[in-house]
Amino acid sequence: MERSASKEVPRAASPTKETTLYPKITNHIHEVVKTLKYRLGQTVDNPTEVLHLDPIPIVGTVKLHGTHADILVHHDTDKIVLQSRNNVNLLPRADNHDFAKSMTQKTSTILFLRDQYIARWKELNPTMELDTSIPLTIAGEWIGQKIQKGVALAHLSKRLVIISVKINGKWVNDEQYSDIEAPDNQIYNISRASFYRAILYPEDQVRTIADLEPLAEKIAARCPFAESFGVEGEGEGLVWKLVPYIDNSEFWFKTKGGRFKPTFTPAHKKPAGDDSGKREVAVTVAKAWCSEQRMEQGWDYLRERGLPQSMKGIGTYLKWVQNDILIEEKGYIEENKVDEAMLRTETIAIAKPWFFRRMKKGDE
Repeated sequence: MERSASKEVPRAASPTKETTLYPKITNHIHEVVKTLKYRLGQTVDNPTEVLHLDPIPIVGTVKLHGTHADILVHHDTDKIVLQSRNNVNLLPRADNHDFAKSMTQKTSTILFLRDQYIARWKELNPTMELDTSIPLTIAGEWIGQKIQKGVALAHLSKRLVIISVKINGKWVNDEQYSDIEAPDNQIYNISRASFYRAILYPEDQVRTIADLEPLAEKIAARCPFAESFGVEGEGEGLVWKLVPYIDNSEFWFKTKGGRFKPTFTPAHKKPAGDDSGKREVAVTVAKAWCSEQRMEQGWDYLRERGLPQSMKGIGTYLKWVQNDILIEEKGYIEENKVDEAMLRTETIAIAKPWFFRRMKKGDE
């Protein structure tokens, strides 16, 4: 028996431990659809029913190639906490490309932005009460010179771009707050690069990918955010949110183009039976998933955590790469019965020599 999904907002998974770090966004549309069906299916009385999802409108913003940086602002005390993707408390002495150094000089601007966001939120939600115990999160991308190489953004001075905002414990609709920024203090809104609209076809994901890939390639060839400042050059891609469920980051996904386009491994026709077959599968997927970008992210992880980018840090680096793959590719690993122990071994075989080469290269 088949039924269409109701419009009831699906419930997010209850985390075992609350975190203020920005959520990890998947590259895999099928993972989003799978999770969405599971969340909606939690309300189904008959678990044997087949859940059919109608087309869903999605809205996209340009994905910027910088380093992630967040600002948490407490309401009662005006306390400001700065974070990177991997560090819950950045300080000028333990920084992320001078993000904390810059933001600690902009306290009044940050509080002004907080007040603007809260005022807008209250206008849009007149019957709701603000929980002042929950800090407002301004999630952003710290971009500009010497942060990343080879992209248009590298030709801009360092600046923060607001990409998402969480108020009262929920991510808000970006378009409703698109005019809030502080350009005089080098804090901009991602809306400068426009919003993009498309349709997610849960029952025809091939069609969805075919529609979204050209947009990602267009942005990878020419970054519209950099272009808004008169700079032409390479971009990265788009981040998409399901319009009915914008506040739920479980259903966000990204599409990348150009050299940032991820390598997707085709599903194996049948699970490998013996150790030889299992190792062959592990080798194949490890090569696909140990991309240059992932290796660089692991290298950057050491810097963000203040750990040595030397032999003293190689153990942490290898562990990060393995875990990042196991988390991001979890769906594929489970569905295709990839041997995790063998995958870890093959990942190390690729990541370790990469780390040695990167050490020799240094910051050149």
